[in-house]
Amino acid sequence: MKIHIFNPEHDIALAADNIFWTAPHAGRQLRADLGWIPALWADVGDIVVVDDVNASESAARRCPLSNSNVHFVSLSKLAFLLRRICGCQDITSPGVMPIEFCPWGWDKAIVGQLRRSGIDESFLPDDIGLDVIRNLSDRSTSSQLLHSLRQNVTQTRGESLSVGSMEELLRYFSKWSKIVVKSPWSSSGRGVRYMFDENPNVLRWADKVLRTMGHVMVERYQNKILDFGMEFTAHSDGSIRYDGLSVFDTQNGAYTGNILATEDEKVAILERYVERQLLTEVQLFIAEWMKQKINGCYVGPFGVDMMVVGEEDSVSGELKYYLHPCVEINLRRTMGHVALSISPKEEGLCKTMRVSYEGGSYHLRIANNHEILV
Repeated sequence: MKIHIFNPEHDIALAADNIFWTAPHAGRQLRADLGWIPALWADVGDIVVVDDVNASESAARRCPLSNSNVHFVSLSKLAFLLRRICGCQDITSPGVMPIEFCPWGWDKAIVGQLRRSGIDESFLPDDIGLDVIRNLSDRSTSSQLLHSLRQNVTQTRGESLSVGSMEELLRYFSKWSKIVVKSPWSSSGRGVRYMFDENPNVLRWADKVLRTMGHVMVERYQNKILDFGMEFTAHSDGSIRYDGLSVFDTQNGAYTGNILATEDEKVAILERYVERQLLTEVQLFIAEWMKQKINGCYVGPFGVDMMVVGEEDSVSGELKYYLHPCVEINLRRTMGHVALSISPKEEGLCKTMRVSYEGGSYHLRIANNHEILV
């Protein structure tokens, strides 16, 4: 039996790195409003931890794609429910039903919440394991993967590196003229600044990140044509499974929605710009590289965000397309995984899945139209 928890504040929690950290209001509201969504991928009999059981049951009933045979429970009652289901006081005893905790992402904050609710330490990653996850989630790991891909796979673009001083940052700004500056850990669209001139607000922000986190990421600005990603799962035996493509949309760097389509339909969208063989080559390289990097230290889903980028040919002036194979590694479940869990199995049934903020709350919307994403 799996215990699912939607903690979308995970990326910010990694930056805070504190078991007593409290998410900002927007993160708490997103978790409260959409806490039910693990019912989209949970198995029969699984448990989904939510803030409001009645509201979550109602939201899940309104979504025909959710599993009606899951149990919603509040965090305060989770330990009691597990003991009742297992029929004993000690849910770690041999012979008791195996239990696996599956949050959106592992960080010190979610571990602290589970500990304080009475969950036994044996179900949770220890401090060493949490440090490994946090270090692998640092955007400098994404930079390392990008560098390896660029060395080994042709027809790719993208430059990214970690810098430890404002002098270094300004040196790369002078070299590239347009850069993207990112904090090592942040949620989608938040710890990212675009620098097309020596903007004092961006420079002050970067200096603060340097002082608090020790480094910032500097990337050469790219002309983005299309956002997409590849989704994977790391297993306890060290193997990496490729799960599928995620074709998604962003606004100001923040996630807004995904295409729900078959793999062939998503590949067809990408083949307008890059060859299928290139996608396969990148997929296989990432699986092997991440296998060596994770080395059994992380078990669960993860995704690698990518872009199709356009460059104007210096001779003909024609726009040519290339693959940016690693914008970011997300060592957690992603909305791409959610999309894969509810995508149609037959062609011609494309839909979109969007997260919207309406009437003072967050909603998951599924529509029969994907033109806006294409």
